[in-house]
Amino acid sequence: MPQLSLDCLCLTDTPPEEQVRAAAAAGFGLVSIWVAPPMFPRAGVNAGNLAELNETMAQTGVKAHGVEVFDLVSDEALESYRPRLELAAAAGGKCAVLINAANPEREEVVRLMAKFVPIAAEYGLVANFEPVYMGRTRTLAEGAALIADAGFAPDGPIGLTYDFLHAVRTGQTMADIRAIDPRLIRYVQVCDGAMFPTAEQQANEAIFLRPLPGQGEFPIAELMSAIPPHAIVAVECPDLARLQSGASPQVLARDAMAALAAFL
Repeated sequence: MPQLSLDCLCLTDTPPEEQVRAAAAAGFGLVSIWVAPPMFPRAGVNAGNLAELNETMAQTGVKAHGVEVFDLVSDEALESYRPRLELAAAAGGKCAVLINAANPEREEVVRLMAKFVPIAAEYGLVANFEPVYMGRTRTLAEGAALIADAGFAPDGPIGLTYDFLHAVRTGQTMADIRAIDPRLIRYVQVCDGAMFPTAEQQANEAIFLRPLPGQGEFPIAELMSAIPPHAIVAVECPDLARLQSGASPQVLARDAMAALAAFL
């Protein structure tokens, strides 16, 4: 069995210490944490909740892994990330998640990636680059090319996050995914969705609502067949409406584990 993570978006507007308790109750060994200014302020890790978060992780045995999220915007942005990286390290985080949301200058993105990785290393963190379909770097192949051009080997200090949503929405085939050096794929985010989403579904799915695996139309078993054995497997299926309607974080976490386990 791979290591399993309950990612922070799964429980959206939930304090991080409650996310950890829910993850532990459901049988997850890892969580991701949000250190960027979050869309849901209660979900962010900050100086005010760090001690309780660390105490909860010590009590439950759940550990922080992925640290969300760092955009390759500019040199000034990289320097501004240092307090977040310090906070991530203090919470036991292991891997900073990088994206290229809006930077159109590919050579600049390569340079910023090459600069960010050693900055993250100062805080004991490695990095994963996540291609996102609504961003400027959208596919695993594009992400792998950035990593190579930034001077990093496939088994180096930066890898890739393979997210089912972004793979499907960018039309990546299984051949495209399997063409990626498996050493690069370090983290996998599992979710489901409609193959032909409405405009409303597509507007909401990244942050607010994604079906659990098996509840949508994605070819989950096929997508999972491309996961390397060393990769951490995470559930990233936000359901803000269900949470706001009264479903507890523990129930959502257990449902996520049951859905994931059915395919593992």
